[in-house]
Amino acid sequence: MEKQLRKNLLFNTAGSLLFYVCQASMNLLVTAFAGIAANGMLATAMTIANVCLSVAAFGMRTFQVSDLDAKYTDRTYLLSRYATLALAFAGCMGFAFINAYSARQRWVILLYTGYRLVESWSDVWHGYLQRAERMDIVGISFGVRGLVTAVTVTLGLVFTKDLVLTLGALFVLNAVYVLFADIPLAKKQADFSQKGGPGVGALLLECAPLAVYASLNTSIPSVPRYFCERIAGEVQLSYFANVFLPVMILQVAVIYLFVPFITTFARLWNGRDRTGYYKGLALLGGALLVIWAAGAAGCALLGRWGLSILYPTTPEILDYAGLLQPLVAATVLTIAATVLCNLLTIARAMTGLIVSCLAGLLAALAASPLFIRAGGVWGTAFATIAGIGTQSLFLLVFLLVRCKKQFAE
Repeated sequence: MEKQLRKNLLFNTAGSLLFYVCQASMNLLVTAFAGIAANGMLATAMTIANVCLSVAAFGMRTFQVSDLDAKYTDRTYLLSRYATLALAFAGCMGFAFINAYSARQRWVILLYTGYRLVESWSDVWHGYLQRAERMDIVGISFGVRGLVTAVTVTLGLVFTKDLVLTLGALFVLNAVYVLFADIPLAKKQADFSQKGGPGVGALLLECAPLAVYASLNTSIPSVPRYFCERIAGEVQLSYFANVFLPVMILQVAVIYLFVPFITTFARLWNGRDRTGYYKGLALLGGALLVIWAAGAAGCALLGRWGLSILYPTTPEILDYAGLLQPLVAATVLTIAATVLCNLLTIARAMTGLIVSCLAGLLAALAASPLFIRAGGVWGTAFATIAGIGTQSLFLLVFLLVRCKKQFAE
């Protein structure tokens, strides 16, 4: 078991990080080959797609993996995902046509969202693999699709010079990989012969609070970006997204490093192992402090140099290097919020999840217009900190209250 856990940690973290780096490189590639304005269009699509992705996922992955007693069948989880995928894409289309976007911007939004929804499609299959302690396969899948993404965007922009055609090819190729690689491997770990038990409606109803939480959770960092684009414009949003890019690599690496431990925390919680659970929480807290210190020091020493390497064709971005420090703080808070959300999901503390996310969303909505009008992209960073910081504080309080009840002697 320990050998497999080490293998899971290695492959899942490396593969997932490679996937994210390649996915995030889209901002660099689009800026280099299509210009800053095109990257602004992509940044707008990314903001919308993040919300749609959370709707499609329905907050169900951790619920699925921690369903150790098989309350719902594997087939039920799969059918529910098809329903949420349809709902998410319909919502994306509605939002794209209600807002006064250009036809080209709408195509960018729809195709990029379709590409991201492929990720949600594979997510339910990866849930079967995670439950079987085969996160190494999941990591390999992410790594391969990451390379496919980077190569497709590079060649697409070089040969067609067209962002829409490139995103179309990106969507198709990722869908083909999931269909012919992810699904056959995951089917070996799923049991679709199992029948009976609650159906799709019951599963969606029970997970509805998780879906609400997931949408609210994604909306918290999206709100400052939305107001940045509306108030400061697409170009300023593009600068914000580009500076945030190298910092978010740290965020993704740590989050994916935590994923294999979800099953471990679920077993500690269900087994009422108070000592083991609190030891795990203490280690997580210490790790967050180390991550913040390392990130802050790294940005102070290498921040401007790193941005100059990443964006050689847009030297004006160095004027925004000061954003790195508040964005490191926002990243550490995001990691903390993500981990706490997973722990509350294991504890089935749905009310705590929703209340915490509502508090964070309200803080972001209140802070964003005020901060961004006063400080532009710097205001966007501090509005993000206000929203996620408020959310994290509420999540921690709810978790500690729930732990006191769970581990009471």
